[in-house]
Amino acid sequence: MPTFEQLLNAKLAPLDTAVTQWTEMITKLTELQIDAKAMKSKADKATWKGENATVTKEFVTKSAKEFSDAVIEATSVRDLIKDAHALLKTAQRDLKDAYENPPPGITIYPDGVLSHRVHPDRRSADNTDPIATEAQFDALRGKLEGILKRANEADEFCAWGLRALIKYHPNDFGSASLSGVADAKKMRAEEKQQTENGREAAKLYARWEHLDDKERERLLTLAEDGKDSPAFSAALMQNLNYRGRDQQEAVLLLAGSLDDSGNGQVSATEARLYKALSGSLATATGPDSPIGTPGGTPSAWTKQLITMARDGNGLPERHPGVLRGGTSGWNALTHLMAADAGDDVKYDPETKGSSPWNKDKDDPVYSEAFLTEVGDSIREWETNDKGAYREDYMKAWQGTQADPMKGLLNAMSRNPSAATHYFDPNTTDNLKYFMEDRDWPGADVQDKMPDETQYTSARAELGGALEAAATGRAPGTPLNPVGTHHDGAQAAIFERVMDEYAEATKKDQSAVPVSLRVPMADMIGDYASDVHQVLGKNMDGSTDFNNLTIDRGDLTRIIRSTGEDPNAFGVIHASQTAVVAEGLQRFPEESFRKEDPELRAWVKQSSAVLGHLDGVRGDIIYDLGQEKKDAVAWNKMMNYHVYGAPLTPIPVIGDVAQRAVDVGTAAYMNDLNAKIDAETRNNMINHYDNGERQMYAMLRKTAMKRGLTVDELDASPGEYEDGIQPTAQQWYQSGIKDADMKMGER
Repeated sequence: MPTFEQLLNAKLAPLDTAVTQWTEMITKLTELQIDAKAMKSKADKATWKGENATVTKEFVTKSAKEFSDAVIEATSVRDLIKDAHALLKTAQRDLKDAYENPPPGITIYPDGVLSHRVHPDRRSADNTDPIATEAQFDALRGKLEGILKRANEADEFCAWGLRALIKYHPNDFGSASLSGVADAKKMRAEEKQQTENGREAAKLYARWEHLDDKERERLLTLAEDGKDSPAFSAALMQNLNYRGRDQQEAVLLLAGSLDDSGNGQVSATEARLYKALSGSLATATGPDSPIGTPGGTPSAWTKQLITMARDGNGLPERHPGVLRGGTSGWNALTHLMAADAGDDVKYDPETKGSSPWNKDKDDPVYSEAFLTEVGDSIREWETNDKGAYREDYMKAWQGTQADPMKGLLNAMSRNPSAATHYFDPNTTDNLKYFMEDRDWPGADVQDKMPDETQYTSARAELGGALEAAATGRAPGTPLNPVGTHHDGAQAAIFERVMDEYAEATKKDQSAVPVSLRVPMADMIGDYASDVHQVLGKNMDGSTDFNNLTIDRGDLTRIIRSTGEDPNAFGVIHASQTAVVAEGLQRFPEESFRKEDPELRAWVKQSSAVLGHLDGVRGDIIYDLGQEKKDAVAWNKMMNYHVYGAPLTPIPVIGDVAQRAVDVGTAAYMNDLNAKIDAETRNNMINHYDNGERQMYAMLRKTAMKRGLTVDELDASPGEYEDGIQPTAQQWYQSGIKDADMKMGER
């Protein structure tokens, strides 16, 4: 606390100067931020590929974020100093006023000591000066102490706020924002309270099996409210004691206990406590935690947690606090990261509303540094320890479920940036390891398991992680906008995943595993503009959007294999419908009245694409039609997911384009054949006009929106009747033929 004399004589002008200088710095940083954003935008659209391109784009992306964070941090510093200066200046003014104008009969010395102007014991008989009472002295002391307290708080909380801004960012800028001293005071109070809450939650978690209803409700409140607070999470992790073990051991033991309470069932309350514990672990191992990954480097506490999961604690088997390492320890950690305890609702393509991602809704997001450290550690362990997985794990269904990579990959899918960096083939060999080299537990029986079991396997979680890595978005979220330019790493991952199944589908139409079909479709849907070019044009070079060089035949066969899941086909079909609709919006009214080579080219390409998709659909339903029930079920799901809403939402598009999508999908779904017989296959062009109707409906909707009348649409000779529509018909049928040939059916 500043003394009376210090505040009275403090020189505050340097603070005012600092405010001016920081304001100037903010202006300069904002200019750099704008330039960095523009550079990032150019980098995102660039088609330059290769290791240098990936490294450069990553550097530009990180730099753009750093400049943005730098502006936030500089603004916070300026606002803290500015607010502190104003508060100190006001306090100094009030102190000087009190010093220079004391109450009658009281003298204030420069060091703040108060005394009677003339002490009562030394007053002469004729002295008429007023005598200050004890109450007046007390009131003045209170006033002066209040002024000094205000000054002290301004100084203390400004200093605390400045330290807090850089506390866990030794090598970068933080994104925390403080608008002044009051914000800092509030933040410190909240941090202190959250620390106390974390300690209390640790005590309650320690005996969670024996809590009464009131205590359980208290624990739920503490755990769910505090899981996003670094102070709460760090205090919880560092104070946790379970079965006589502390900190990292306690976390893993508690996670295993909550995940399986002993009777094979997890109650709703246990599931909530488990998910909250996962959230706290994510925060505690994050960049803003004292025991996490500040500056992108795992702390000693975090490293010890990973070591404990790998090695266990070495206690005897009968000890209540025994923690086994290896598969058991890794699963205690990675299952907690997945946060899926108690979720018994599995994905079923034939169930309305079923989704592979329902279980991941609102799950915590782990930091890239922690995800990478765990992934690298498990890979090193299973690579160097040939007995890492028991023989029964390698050949039984259990292996596909108890694979510790399962939980990690699930968590990876919720942090797309981390997934992209982890699987980037230009900088790591992780993608090659997972796609080619890894000896997956249960791989021998993966494709022999019932579909519902495959959907819960480690391979299914790999699909989600790869989708996040290739698209830059979490699975289940809307596809990126039409025409998106993904960065070089994402595009490289997408191409590598597609290459994995390009050859296999030549020999096996169902080569894409059941568990990967929806993620594969989502990736194809996210690169919809590239897919449109590959299917709609005879590409001699790479695509315009993401510089892809995938072969049309390979793509067609992959879509055929992926499309055996009707939800997957629905996403691909919906994404192409969005591309077609968006493209039509480029053309003005006159393009529908007079020949426009660009519009005809777009109709040609789009019709060919829809023809390819209908050819694929026909082949799938024909093969499923050997079992009529399967064919009907497939079309039933298509009717819901395409006509209603695709499983993965299509990109947000303009209102006019959306209306074209709506009429197009409605026309497409009219009278879908439930069963395709041999005659239909031999007369595909005559029997399949769904895509043709869709194209006509979208063209008609767009043309009439531009102002054309029905008479104009039907006028012959006329561009619409004799130019646009015949182009659509010809190239739709051509697309069907080409798809048939690429699938080896003709």
